[in-house]
Amino acid sequence: MENKGQIDIYTLIIISTLGVLVLVLFLVFIVALYQKRMLANKTMLIDTENKHQKKLLDASLEIAEQERVKIAVNLHDDIGITFNVLKMNLSRLKKNIDKKEVFDEIIAASSKNIDDSMETVRSIYNDILPPTLTNMGFVKGLKEVCNQISKTGGMEITFNSAQESIEFDKKIKIQLYRLVKEILNNTVKHAKPTLIEINIENTENNLIVSILHNGIGITTEQIKKFAETSTGLGLKSILTRTELINAKIDFTILNDKQAQVIIRTPLI
Repeated sequence: MENKGQIDIYTLIIISTLGVLVLVLFLVFIVALYQKRMLANKTMLIDTENKHQKKLLDASLEIAEQERVKIAVNLHDDIGITFNVLKMNLSRLKKNIDKKEVFDEIIAASSKNIDDSMETVRSIYNDILPPTLTNMGFVKGLKEVCNQISKTGGMEITFNSAQESIEFDKKIKIQLYRLVKEILNNTVKHAKPTLIEINIENTENNLIVSILHNGIGITTEQIKKFAETSTGLGLKSILTRTELINAKIDFTILNDKQAQVIIRTPLI
Protein backbone atom coordinates (compact mmCIF):
# COMPACT_ATOMS: atom_id res chain seq x y z
CA MET A 1 0.00 0.00 0.00
CA GLU A 2 2.85 2.29 0.94
CA ASN A 3 4.61 1.56 -2.38
CA LYS A 4 1.38 2.21 -4.23
CA GLY A 5 0.97 5.50 -2.39
CA GLN A 6 4.54 6.49 -3.29
CA ILE A 7 3.89 5.60 -6.94
CA ASP A 8 0.74 7.74 -6.93
CA ILE A 9 2.72 10.65 -5.47
CA TYR A 10 5.47 10.19 -8.06
CA THR A 11 2.87 9.99 -10.80
CA LEU A 12 1.21 13.16 -9.48
CA ILE A 13 4.58 14.94 -9.35
CA ILE A 14 5.41 13.86 -12.90
CA ILE A 15 1.99 14.90 -14.17
CA SER A 16 2.25 18.21 -12.31
CA THR A 17 5.74 18.77 -13.68
CA LEU A 18 4.59 17.96 -17.19
CA GLY A 19 1.62 20.29 -16.70
CA VAL A 20 3.89 23.10 -15.54
CA LEU A 21 6.23 22.38 -18.45
CA VAL A 22 3.35 22.49 -20.91
CA LEU A 23 2.13 25.72 -19.32
CA VAL A 24 5.62 27.22 -19.54
CA LEU A 25 5.95 26.14 -23.17
CA PHE A 26 2.52 27.61 -23.87
CA LEU A 27 3.54 30.91 -22.26
CA VAL A 28 6.79 30.93 -24.21
CA PHE A 29 4.78 30.30 -27.38
CA ILE A 30 2.39 33.16 -26.54
CA VAL A 31 5.27 35.53 -25.77
CA ALA A 32 7.08 34.53 -28.98
CA LEU A 33 3.89 35.00 -30.98
CA TYR A 34 3.30 38.38 -29.35
CA GLN A 35 6.86 39.47 -30.06
CA LYS A 36 6.55 38.28 -33.64
CA ARG A 37 3.38 40.31 -34.09
CA MET A 38 4.98 43.33 -32.42
CA LEU A 39 7.97 43.01 -34.73
CA ALA A 40 5.68 42.68 -37.73
CA ASN A 41 3.72 45.78 -36.64
CA LYS A 42 6.94 47.69 -36.05
CA THR A 43 8.23 46.65 -39.47
CA MET A 44 4.94 47.73 -41.02
CA LEU A 45 5.11 51.10 -39.23
CA ILE A 46 8.70 51.62 -40.34
CA ASP A 47 7.73 50.68 -43.89
CA THR A 48 4.78 53.07 -43.77
CA GLU A 49 6.97 55.84 -42.36
CA ASN A 50 9.61 55.18 -45.04
CA LYS A 51 6.95 55.38 -47.74
CA HIS A 52 5.66 58.61 -46.22
CA GLN A 53 9.18 60.06 -46.04
CA LYS A 54 9.80 58.99 -49.64
CA LYS A 55 6.54 60.62 -50.71
CA LEU A 56 7.50 63.79 -48.84
CA LEU A 57 10.99 63.74 -50.36
CA ASP A 58 9.56 63.22 -53.85
CA ALA A 59 7.18 66.15 -53.34
CA SER A 60 10.05 68.33 -52.09
CA LEU A 61 12.20 67.39 -55.06
CA GLU A 62 9.29 68.09 -57.40
CA ILE A 63 8.87 71.57 -55.92
CA ALA A 64 12.60 72.23 -56.10
CA GLU A 65 12.67 71.00 -59.71
CA GLN A 66 9.72 73.24 -60.60
CA GLU A 67 11.52 76.22 -59.06
CA ARG A 68 14.66 75.38 -61.05
CA VAL A 69 12.57 75.15 -64.24
CA LYS A 70 11.06 78.55 -63.44
CA ILE A 71 14.54 80.05 -63.04
CA ALA A 72 15.76 78.40 -66.25
CA VAL A 73 12.72 79.67 -68.21
CA ASN A 74 13.23 83.20 -66.90
CA LEU A 75 16.92 83.09 -67.81
CA HIS A 76 16.18 81.71 -71.28
CA ASP A 77 13.21 83.93 -72.12
CA ASP A 78 14.47 87.21 -70.64
CA ILE A 79 18.24 87.11 -70.31
CA GLY A 80 18.79 85.00 -73.42
CA ILE A 81 16.76 87.34 -75.62
CA THR A 82 18.50 90.38 -74.13
CA PHE A 83 21.94 88.97 -74.95
CA ASN A 84 20.86 88.28 -78.52
CA VAL A 85 19.57 91.85 -78.86
CA LEU A 86 22.77 93.25 -77.38
CA LYS A 87 24.80 91.15 -79.81
CA MET A 88 22.80 92.54 -82.75
CA ASN A 89 23.16 96.07 -81.37
CA LEU A 90 26.94 95.67 -81.21
CA SER A 91 26.88 94.61 -84.85
CA ARG A 92 24.76 97.67 -85.72
CA LEU A 93 27.11 99.93 -83.76
CA LYS A 94 30.02 98.77 -85.83
CA LYS A 95 28.14 99.58 -89.04
CA ASN A 96 26.80 102.95 -87.81
CA ILE A 97 29.72 104.23 -85.74
CA ASP A 98 29.83 107.46 -87.79
CA LYS A 99 26.07 108.11 -87.54
CA LYS A 100 25.58 109.87 -84.21
CA GLU A 101 21.77 109.64 -84.05
CA VAL A 102 21.72 105.92 -84.82
CA PHE A 103 24.68 105.39 -82.49
CA ASP A 104 22.92 107.17 -79.60
CA GLU A 105 19.66 105.31 -80.25
CA ILE A 106 21.43 101.93 -80.13
CA ILE A 107 23.29 102.87 -76.92
CA ALA A 108 20.03 103.98 -75.25
CA ALA A 109 18.21 100.79 -76.29
CA SER A 110 21.11 98.61 -75.13
CA SER A 111 21.25 100.42 -71.79
CA LYS A 112 17.53 99.76 -71.26
CA ASN A 113 17.99 96.09 -72.15
CA ILE A 114 20.76 95.82 -69.56
CA ASP A 115 18.56 97.48 -66.92
CA ASP A 116 15.72 95.07 -67.72
CA SER A 117 18.08 92.11 -67.44
CA MET A 118 19.36 93.33 -64.08
CA GLU A 119 15.77 93.57 -62.86
CA THR A 120 15.12 90.00 -64.04
CA VAL A 121 18.25 88.74 -62.28
CA ARG A 122 17.20 90.61 -59.13
CA SER A 123 13.75 89.00 -59.32
CA ILE A 124 15.30 85.53 -59.66
CA TYR A 125 17.61 86.23 -56.72
CA ASN A 126 14.64 87.37 -54.64
CA ASP A 127 12.88 84.07 -55.34
CA ILE A 128 15.95 82.08 -54.27
CA LEU A 129 16.78 84.11 -51.16
CA PRO A 130 14.11 86.67 -50.18
CA PRO A 131 15.94 89.88 -49.21
CA THR A 132 13.06 91.06 -47.02
CA LEU A 133 13.46 87.92 -44.92
CA THR A 134 17.26 88.16 -44.84
CA ASN A 135 17.46 91.87 -44.08
CA MET A 136 14.38 92.41 -41.92
CA GLY A 137 13.70 89.08 -40.24
CA PHE A 138 10.56 86.95 -40.29
CA VAL A 139 8.03 89.39 -38.79
CA LYS A 140 9.15 92.51 -40.66
CA GLY A 141 9.66 90.46 -43.82
CA LEU A 142 6.04 89.28 -43.80
CA LYS A 143 4.86 92.78 -42.96
CA GLU A 144 6.69 94.06 -46.04
CA VAL A 145 5.03 91.37 -48.18
CA CYS A 146 1.64 92.59 -46.90
CA ASN A 147 2.57 96.18 -47.77
CA GLN A 148 3.51 95.11 -51.29
CA ILE A 149 0.15 93.36 -51.74
CA SER A 150 -1.71 96.39 -50.36
CA LYS A 151 -0.02 98.66 -52.90
CA THR A 152 -1.55 96.66 -55.74
CA GLY A 153 -4.96 98.03 -54.64
CA GLY A 154 -8.32 96.32 -54.40
CA MET A 155 -7.90 95.00 -50.86
CA GLU A 156 -6.98 96.03 -47.35
CA ILE A 157 -4.44 94.05 -45.32
CA THR A 158 -3.84 94.46 -41.60
CA PHE A 159 -0.81 92.93 -39.90
CA ASN A 160 -0.55 92.30 -36.16
CA SER A 161 2.34 90.95 -34.11
CA ALA A 162 3.13 91.57 -30.46
CA GLN A 163 6.84 91.11 -31.21
CA GLU A 164 8.87 93.00 -33.78
CA SER A 165 11.46 90.23 -33.98
CA ILE A 166 11.20 86.46 -33.50
CA GLU A 167 14.36 84.40 -33.84
CA PHE A 168 14.23 80.69 -34.68
CA ASP A 169 15.89 78.08 -36.89
CA LYS A 170 16.90 79.56 -40.26
CA LYS A 171 15.71 76.57 -42.32
CA ILE A 172 12.29 76.64 -40.65
CA LYS A 173 12.16 80.42 -41.06
CA ILE A 174 12.68 80.28 -44.83
CA GLN A 175 10.16 77.45 -45.34
CA LEU A 176 7.54 79.12 -43.12
CA TYR A 177 8.04 82.45 -44.89
CA ARG A 178 7.55 80.80 -48.29
CA LEU A 179 4.56 78.86 -46.94
CA VAL A 180 2.77 82.00 -45.68
CA LYS A 181 3.60 83.83 -48.91
CA GLU A 182 2.23 80.93 -50.99
CA ILE A 183 -0.99 80.92 -48.96
CA LEU A 184 -1.35 84.68 -49.37
CA ASN A 185 -0.83 84.38 -53.14
CA ASN A 186 -3.45 81.62 -53.37
CA THR A 187 -5.86 83.57 -51.16
CA VAL A 188 -5.56 86.73 -53.26
CA LYS A 189 -5.82 84.79 -56.52
CA HIS A 190 -8.63 82.35 -55.74
CA ALA A 191 -10.54 83.60 -52.67
CA LYS A 192 -10.91 87.16 -54.06
CA PRO A 193 -11.03 88.88 -50.64
CA THR A 194 -11.24 92.61 -49.99
CA LEU A 195 -10.03 92.30 -46.40
CA ILE A 196 -7.15 90.19 -45.04
CA GLU A 197 -5.97 90.16 -41.44
CA ILE A 198 -2.71 88.48 -40.44
CA ASN A 199 -1.87 87.77 -36.80
CA ILE A 200 1.40 86.35 -35.47
CA GLU A 201 1.58 84.90 -31.97
CA ASN A 202 4.73 83.48 -30.41
CA THR A 203 3.79 81.07 -27.62
CA GLU A 204 6.21 79.13 -25.46
CA ASN A 205 6.52 76.22 -27.90
CA ASN A 206 4.79 77.31 -31.11
CA LEU A 207 4.73 80.13 -33.61
CA ILE A 208 1.13 80.65 -34.72
CA VAL A 209 0.30 82.50 -37.93
CA SER A 210 -3.39 83.09 -38.63
CA ILE A 211 -4.77 84.52 -41.87
CA LEU A 212 -8.37 85.75 -41.68
CA HIS A 213 -10.16 86.98 -44.82
CA ASN A 214 -13.62 87.74 -46.20
CA GLY A 215 -13.16 85.87 -49.46
CA ILE A 216 -14.26 82.43 -50.63
CA GLY A 217 -13.44 79.88 -47.94
CA ILE A 218 -12.05 76.37 -48.21
CA THR A 219 -11.50 73.50 -45.76
CA THR A 220 -8.41 71.41 -45.06
CA GLU A 221 -10.13 68.32 -46.51
CA GLN A 222 -10.88 70.17 -49.75
CA ILE A 223 -7.28 71.40 -49.95
CA LYS A 224 -5.97 67.82 -49.65
CA LYS A 225 -8.38 66.55 -52.33
CA PHE A 226 -7.47 69.38 -54.72
CA ALA A 227 -3.75 68.75 -54.09
CA GLU A 228 -4.17 65.08 -55.09
CA THR A 229 -5.96 65.88 -58.35
CA SER A 230 -4.33 69.19 -59.30
CA THR A 231 -1.52 69.23 -61.85
CA GLY A 232 -0.13 72.46 -60.41
CA LEU A 233 2.31 72.64 -57.53
CA GLY A 234 0.70 75.47 -55.55
CA LEU A 235 -1.38 73.35 -53.16
CA LYS A 236 1.19 70.54 -53.08
CA SER A 237 3.83 73.09 -52.16
CA ILE A 238 1.70 74.32 -49.24
CA LEU A 239 1.18 70.82 -47.83
CA THR A 240 4.79 69.75 -48.42
CA ARG A 241 6.32 72.83 -46.82
CA THR A 242 3.97 72.33 -43.86
CA GLU A 243 5.26 68.79 -43.33
CA LEU A 244 8.88 69.80 -43.86
CA ILE A 245 8.77 72.08 -40.82
CA ASN A 246 6.57 69.67 -38.84
CA ALA A 247 3.80 72.26 -38.71
CA LYS A 248 0.02 71.87 -38.61
CA ILE A 249 -2.24 73.80 -40.95
CA ASP A 250 -6.00 74.24 -40.73
CA PHE A 251 -8.23 75.77 -43.39
CA THR A 252 -11.67 76.59 -41.97
CA ILE A 253 -14.82 78.37 -43.12
CA LEU A 254 -16.05 80.37 -40.12
CA ASN A 255 -19.25 81.64 -41.77
CA ASP A 256 -20.49 82.87 -45.14
CA LYS A 257 -18.38 86.03 -44.77
CA GLN A 258 -15.20 84.79 -43.13
CA ALA A 259 -12.59 82.09 -43.67
CA GLN A 260 -9.37 81.39 -41.83
CA VAL A 261 -6.02 79.65 -42.20
CA ILE A 262 -4.01 78.81 -39.09
CA ILE A 263 -0.42 77.55 -39.18
CA ARG A 264 1.10 76.17 -35.97
CA THR A 265 4.85 75.67 -36.18
CA PRO A 266 6.76 74.04 -33.30
CA LEU A 267 9.89 76.00 -32.38
CA ILE A 268 11.32 73.34 -30.05
